[in-house]
Amino acid sequence: MKTAKYINALILVIVASGTALVAMIGDVSRGSEPLQTVFFAFVAAIIAIQVVPALMLLGYLVKGLLTRPARESEQ
Repeated sequence: MKTAKYINALILVIVASGTALVAMIGDVSRGSEPLQTVFFAFVAAIIAIQVVPALMLLGYLVKGLLTRPARESEQ
């Protein structure tokens, strides 16, 4: 149960920091209008929110390929 709390907190931190990082890259918002800044922050938030589930899906896909399912004993 504690592991799920840590994973959820980690995902939240990754999304928040990723959103801030993408918004700051390339000085996109410097010298632009406020509406443009809000638009770029919104797009950055959408991208950051979609990256986390994609990485989780990729991790589970690799894990599924590398591990074999346990065989059930025949009776």
